[in-house]
Amino acid sequence: MIYIYNCYGGTHSSILAIAYHLEILDETREPTKDEILNLPNFNKLVYGNRGELFYYGTDKCGNKVYAVGRGGSKVLIPGLYNLASMLHKQNLLNEKIIFSNTSATVPLPMTFGGVFSRWLKLDFIGVPLLIKGAKQSYKNIIKLVNQTKKISNENKSNVIILDNNEFKS
Repeated sequence: MIYIYNCYGGTHSSILAIAYHLEILDETREPTKDEILNLPNFNKLVYGNRGELFYYGTDKCGNKVYAVGRGGSKVLIPGLYNLASMLHKQNLLNEKIIFSNTSATVPLPMTFGGVFSRWLKLDFIGVPLLIKGAKQSYKNIIKLVNQTKKISNENKSNVIILDNNEFKS
């Protein structure tokens, strides 16, 4: 199975989701500032990375875990869904793929932190807001990851898109 977590930039909430999915972060407690900042690609991707799939590892069940930033695109994830569905129909792909949107978990501090840090290059304002947002949202992100895993195991479809709107901050 392939998990693809997605959010606006692919560098904040999706990275946190991947960290919990791959058990890089301990889900029994709030992450520390250093743990957050040391995550692979946390707050490091730029506009040109949108649409690029990044592989982060294999989970304990042997599933591959990726992230993608979709920017403001409303067609990227449906397009990838259609591509994966077509490959399944032609027997060119036999792995189940689940797209899980992490954007609903993003609280206001993380939104503003991303704007200040990634867009305006003002890390001294943005990074503390990102840390605050990551700490504020970690329980919702853990719930999202656990629900993503549960649905992927229960749903028999070959390709699944999860909007996860029930996790709105």
